[in-house]
Amino acid sequence: MKQITGQNYRQRLTQVIDYIFNHLEGDLSVNTLAEIAFMSPYHFHRIYRGLAQETLNASIRRLRLQRAAMTLINSSQSILSIAKSVAYNSQEAFTRAFTQHFGETPYAYRKARQSRYLTSPSFTAVLPEQQHHENEIMFAIEIMELEQIDLHGYQHSGDYLDIGKAFEKLIIYAASNNLLDEKTRSIGIYYDDPASIQKDKLRSVACLTLPEKELPKMDDMPEPLQIPAGNYATLLFKGAYPELEAPYNYLFGKWLPESGYEAADFPPFEEYLNNPKDTPPNELLTRIHCLLV
Repeated sequence: MKQITGQNYRQRLTQVIDYIFNHLEGDLSVNTLAEIAFMSPYHFHRIYRGLAQETLNASIRRLRLQRAAMTLINSSQSILSIAKSVAYNSQEAFTRAFTQHFGETPYAYRKARQSRYLTSPSFTAVLPEQQHHENEIMFAIEIMELEQIDLHGYQHSGDYLDIGKAFEKLIIYAASNNLLDEKTRSIGIYYDDPASIQKDKLRSVACLTLPEKELPKMDDMPEPLQIPAGNYATLLFKGAYPELEAPYNYLFGKWLPESGYEAADFPPFEEYLNNPKDTPPNELLTRIHCLLV
């Protein structure tokens, strides 16, 4: 594949990724998406799978169910309403798909997460002298010394749970240029507190460790970034991405103020230790890092 052709394919699939994320409730048929990509439906499936590292149907199902999980945790919408918001026509069909993906029913998933995670302490400007949370979840914190990490990434603006859009585009870029291997690391950098900043104002970067000397100089080349060497407070979380608010609340709202450490002037970042495309949500491993002074 010539480079100019590869870039052209990536640009067309980037439009498809944007459309999928913005229309999870709507028609995402292969004909609709192939038309957006200006490709024949007969070839679109294979091209998408080759560059996205996942079948089209698997991508759509995974993203719809992730959006549903987020809504289950953070709202009181009925399960039927949530099912329809991610294009399931019946609660029964949604429940089957959700249970197969997450290993528990939507009702059980919501009940467990809302009772356990939403009671985790959030940071407040004036903390009471004593806080007692009977259902508080404790997370193990380690202090690690990390070397500098060189990255390349795409900027993302908006809801952090939609940073997957930027990761999908970055993976397509890397795969089309044969830059992915077993040593590639996947990292997200998050600049703002989602409880304090409007969702559309949130800033983050989807990053991969890519060999800079091999990156072709093209219009869609990701920007270089660095994570500085230093001592980090780290927390390993096992579970679905929509549940990451709880370990953040614990790390910054409880552990850090009581630890005697001070956070340095660098945003927290997450390293994703397994692949959501072939790992059950409850088996996903995310390590959250906070640079210390």
